[in-house]
Amino acid sequence: MTATERVLLIPKIENGFVIDHIPAGFGLEILRVVNQHHELDNVVITLGSNCKSRKLGRKDLLKFQTSQLPPRFLQHLSLICSGVTVKRIKNFEVEAKIVLEPPEIVEGFLACPNPNCITNHERGASTSFHLLNRSPNAFHCAYCERDFSMSELEAALPKR
Repeated sequence: MTATERVLLIPKIENGFVIDHIPAGFGLEILRVVNQHHELDNVVITLGSNCKSRKLGRKDLLKFQTSQLPPRFLQHLSLICSGVTVKRIKNFEVEAKIVLEPPEIVEGFLACPNPNCITNHERGASTSFHLLNRSPNAFHCAYCERDFSMSELEAALPKR
């Protein structure tokens, strides 16, 4: 095989979404996030791990054969792996492309790790975090006024 020949290791999808530019080795972490979103239970997903990338050197990618990705999943993804590219595929072509960045305000999605925060004691109290820093992601709780790195926060998803 010559250097100019290309081999397609992961088949193209006709319709769906491709999550691209995932840092190498992080694709499995995103699959763990997918398992927390029951709306994606019956979606066919293809994982490409440790693929060549001009931008990253090595990368992972995921292909979803579905007509929509849940907004809550995209928000979750933007928090744990900002900078990934989400491409909408229609008839084997890229129809739209966005780069995920964490939102300025995250309401009702993250659980506050401070045991004294009112959101952990009051029934129906919803969390609200404000983005302090994008690299690395850091957030400020609007209620207990403490700052947390993304690694300290967890998504407040319903248990299955």
